[in-house]
Amino acid sequence: MERLAKILERADQLRLKTIETLVELLTPQQAAEFLVAAAELHFGVRGWGIQQDRQRGSS
Repeated sequence: MERLAKILERADQLRLKTIETLVELLTPQQAAEFLVAAAELHFGVRGWGIQQDRQRGSS
């Protein structure tokens, strides 16, 4: 289980580093638009998942 936790931690670090590098390459306007779009995607997928869980729970 400890190996899995380490893998997940490294994956999180890689995702963060990728976003930081991307934001550095973009103009401030592009970076802001990217971060807003990423947040909207995150919350949209999360909301969809919650809705799916509720539907499965009701079945």
